[in-house]
Amino acid sequence: MNWYILPLTLLALYAVFTYFRGMKKNKWVSGFIASETEAILKPKNTEYVNIGGAIGYNFTYTLQEPFTTAKGTFALIPRQSAFYMPVVLILGGKDRYYLTIFTSKKLIGEGHIIEARYFNKISKTITGIEKLKQDRIQKGKRTFVLLWDVPKLEEKLHRVLDEAEEYQLLKHFCVYRDNSNFYIFMEPKRHGIEALLGSVYKNVSLFWEK
Repeated sequence: MNWYILPLTLLALYAVFTYFRGMKKNKWVSGFIASETEAILKPKNTEYVNIGGAIGYNFTYTLQEPFTTAKGTFALIPRQSAFYMPVVLILGGKDRYYLTIFTSKKLIGEGHIIEARYFNKISKTITGIEKLKQDRIQKGKRTFVLLWDVPKLEEKLHRVLDEAEEYQLLKHFCVYRDNSNFYIFMEPKRHGIEALLGSVYKNVSLFWEK
């Protein structure tokens, strides 16, 4: 028997094992993301569209008043890939969760809470950032950048951050008047979605225009 047969066989077995284990793990992650999100938003109708096997889903919810719809995406790292997954981990890849909630209510302005390191990556993509007031807040071991265009938003953003649970998972929260929507980008963790999203969601009424 050629010397390379055994190593290649072991490598193939490892790849197969990793594939099934990774598929199972990503299915589990997808499950708790969906269930925790639904537990908070309590949608009337849900729709999930797979975006590549075990990679994740796009989803759309029909919500109860004063909200209208929620649209989101969760994109998972390729745990099923024995050879690509190590590269992803070396590059710092993590699962990602994006959610936009639309409301029929008018909002008082534009405001952001952004994790400082992430802010350094996206600051140039925020339209009109030079017109926004800015502050930096230390919470635990994390630093967050707060941006707002209307003075009364400052106190409301501080309150959202102060009351945010599992805040270390938060990358970006935004209230955007022009489209009447709220946006959140976070790293999804078991019980973390329910904690962070739940604590933010209960405070979105702070941003209604009175």
